[in-house]
Amino acid sequence: MVKFSSFLSRVSTLREPSPIRYLLRSPGMFKFAGGLPNPEGFPFEKITFKLKDGTQFNIEEQDLNYAFQYSNTEGIQPLLEFIHSHQLLKHEPKYSDWDVTVTTGSQDALSKSFEMLLNSGQGDTIIVETPCYTGALAALTPLEPNIITTPIDANGIIPELLEDIIKGHYAKNPTKKIKFLYCVPTGQNPSGATLTIDRKKKIYELATRYDFLILEDDPYFYLNLEVRQQNVPLSSDVSFLSMDLDGRVLRFDSLSKVLSSGLRIGWVTGHKELVERIHLHMQTNSLHTSGLSQKTVSKLLGTVWGVKGLENHVDLIQSLYRKQRDLFVKIIDKHLSQYVTYSVPTAGMFLWMKFNNIEDSKKFIEEKTKLKRVLFVPGQAFDPLYKPGPYARASFSIETAENMEDACIALKECFEQEYRERGIPLPK
Repeated sequence: MVKFSSFLSRVSTLREPSPIRYLLRSPGMFKFAGGLPNPEGFPFEKITFKLKDGTQFNIEEQDLNYAFQYSNTEGIQPLLEFIHSHQLLKHEPKYSDWDVTVTTGSQDALSKSFEMLLNSGQGDTIIVETPCYTGALAALTPLEPNIITTPIDANGIIPELLEDIIKGHYAKNPTKKIKFLYCVPTGQNPSGATLTIDRKKKIYELATRYDFLILEDDPYFYLNLEVRQQNVPLSSDVSFLSMDLDGRVLRFDSLSKVLSSGLRIGWVTGHKELVERIHLHMQTNSLHTSGLSQKTVSKLLGTVWGVKGLENHVDLIQSLYRKQRDLFVKIIDKHLSQYVTYSVPTAGMFLWMKFNNIEDSKKFIEEKTKLKRVLFVPGQAFDPLYKPGPYARASFSIETAENMEDACIALKECFEQEYRERGIPLPK
């Protein structure tokens, strides 16, 4: 089993349980200990939700008072039970001492995990994919870690290159421990890459051999756009969590992409020692995730839909995003095939494009495409060193076919203008 104390930051090791929140766990007591607001003062009587299929459900009386009251840091019990069962169903953790906690979206869990593991300003060593999710970089940067980057292709991290990078680090810094690898394995943001099962196995073996943690950030787990074939597992079916034998994987899940990003419901799964450290951090700032959001999701998933209802909804979401992706790819191929290079993503909501003959996509976007009301995220936003480059991220999730068409025509005009100004021959 992993020696977790060697990974924790000094701040995390100094955190102690809240004595008040610990007392509130005791059931059946006269309520003199906690500063709980009197629910008689809550002005809400009932909330009714109507789903798009016409189904209705209510939150009222005791459930509503519970939703609006302070609650356990780790989450309300019905939601925790659903998530626990869900993780068993989807990932089947291989060891017994694992736990889950509800967080305010997966970004909240990420930030707290980074602070749990990294000593601020001490240059702790970590590995991230390049390109890398900007939200992770924003949370990491103030902690000033020593960030090592590992390249990816359309199938995610390349294990052989990762091992070379690890060996190179220890050859120069034999006592400088690598604390964790951070990655987005499904529909990676921004590249759209999805790690293959074989590569995951090799990466986990490296984590075991070189003793580092894996932070598996998987918000696009439900947005797998591959068409399932009988008896052939999808890449997302086999997670790092599902192959973890000794508690070195922290997994981050989110309902933002399939239910609502505004609900801010996510969860983290991992060894109890690490999850408890996240609890202690939550006790000092957020206390717990919104009770109303938790109760809404708990009621929907646990009572109204159940497992089958969630799976049916995920099927609809995947069909929606697959249609959006295919439409965007078709329109890009129609207008921009000679100006951009890309791989078709098999998951997520992003297309990672290389602008041909463009050295600085940020400059090109600011000076050309924005004037045509076409906006992409320049690739350097996803580079830990913020280096200029030819890449840009486009999201295909919400634009209409008409807007996609107009934007691609406008982008082609931007390329033509740029090429003329620089004396680059226009494609035939």
